[in-house]
Amino acid sequence: MRELAKKTARFFCWLLTWPMLLRYALWRVFVGPERAFLQAAQSASRWTGLGGQYLRAALLGRLVRRMGKDVVIAFGSVLTKRDVELDDGVYVGTYCLLGQVRVGADTLIADHVCIPSGSQQHGTARLDVPVRQQEGQFKTISIGRDCWIGSSSVVLADVGDHCVVAAGSVVVQPVQEYQVVGGNPARVIGDRRKKAPAPGGPTPALPVREIGEA
Repeated sequence: MRELAKKTARFFCWLLTWPMLLRYALWRVFVGPERAFLQAAQSASRWTGLGGQYLRAALLGRLVRRMGKDVVIAFGSVLTKRDVELDDGVYVGTYCLLGQVRVGADTLIADHVCIPSGSQQHGTARLDVPVRQQEGQFKTISIGRDCWIGSSSVVLADVGDHCVVAAGSVVVQPVQEYQVVGGNPARVIGDRRKKAPAPGGPTPALPVREIGEA
């Protein structure tokens, strides 16, 4: 019954997004595809409640590279690039910013997380030219599956599968699978495999002092 209700909600949201898609098509003509997408994503970020979540998934799912099943993008969160891939079961909390990013299945991204398109979007080598006029490089950041990215983190490098990034961390170097990292810059503070319970035993929660708040 619950799955049927979800399918019905998705269908009606699919219908409701058609006028928005037509408006997006007009924006593309006048301002180009990138600005048109950002305008659509910013508008969608303001939709509130459960209905807003379904509408965002329905609209953005047609505009980005991939939107898996049961993806949740909470209120206030903005996707800035069309080259976004969100796999099944991804959760994006409130007031997040995602650039050119690939996120694996069942990964949780807490509130106020920033994952821009790499750390070299602006050139800084020349002193005779303002930073805003120097050419930068955009990179796709990859976040693995079954990860937890804590609140207010900034992720500028790839994160492997099954990782935990503590709240408030700044990730500037790649994070290997199963690692728990924290700090600014983020460093390894644990390994999830060492916390794994014996087969058939209970699953212990990681201490807050290690993983930070959600």
